[in-house]
Amino acid sequence: MIGGVGIMDVKWSQNLKFKAVFDEPNYQEILRGFINLDLRLFRENPFASSVIVYRMLDGVFNARDLELKSGSEPRPTFILIDEAHNYFPQENTEDVNKDTVEAMINRLTRLGRIRRIGVIFATHTPDDLNGLILQLTNTKIALRSEEQILEKVGLKEHAGEITYAQDGIAVIKNYALRTHTITIKALPPQVKRRSHK
Repeated sequence: MIGGVGIMDVKWSQNLKFKAVFDEPNYQEILRGFINLDLRLFRENPFASSVIVYRMLDGVFNARDLELKSGSEPRPTFILIDEAHNYFPQENTEDVNKDTVEAMINRLTRLGRIRRIGVIFATHTPDDLNGLILQLTNTKIALRSEEQILEKVGLKEHAGEITYAQDGIAVIKNYALRTHTITIKALPPQVKRRSHK
C-alpha cells in the first residue's frame, strides 16, 4: 500500500516473493542537525504527506528510544509541525484514522518527554486539531485570533489583549509560570519571505 502511494523507493527482493524493502535515512545520523521536511510536493495528496510525517515521527521516536534503552541520555529533539491540523485532525478523514492519530499524539507527547522530545504543534484552526493535543499541550501560545479560537485554547479571558493586537503580540499560557500567563512581543521576522515587500 505504501509503495502504491509513490512516495518511497521500493525494492522488491529477488528471491522472496512479496517482500519489499523501503530505504529510509539513518535517523541517528540525521538527528545531529537541523532537518526540514518539506511536503509542498504532496499538497495534492494528503494521504502521502501524512504517511511521510508519521513515518518520520516514528523514526525520530525510535532513534531517541534506542539512546534511552542503551543507558545514555537522549539528545534533546525539538519537532515543529506547521499546519498540524492537517496531520492530527479532530475526526476520521479519508486520509487518516483517528485512533492512529491519537496513538501518535500519545507517543510523542507522553512517552516522548522522557526521551527529551519536545513538540510544537502550530495551527490557525484549533477547531480542526485533535482535542488530545490541546489536552496534552503544556504551553499554549496564541497570536492575534478571534475570541472563539482563543476560547478553544483556554485563553478567552485575553481576547481583549490580542484580538486586535499588533503583529508579534502573543499570550503564553503555562502553569509553570507564576502568573499562569504572560504577554510578549516577538521580534519582527529577521528574513523576508517572497510575499514580504
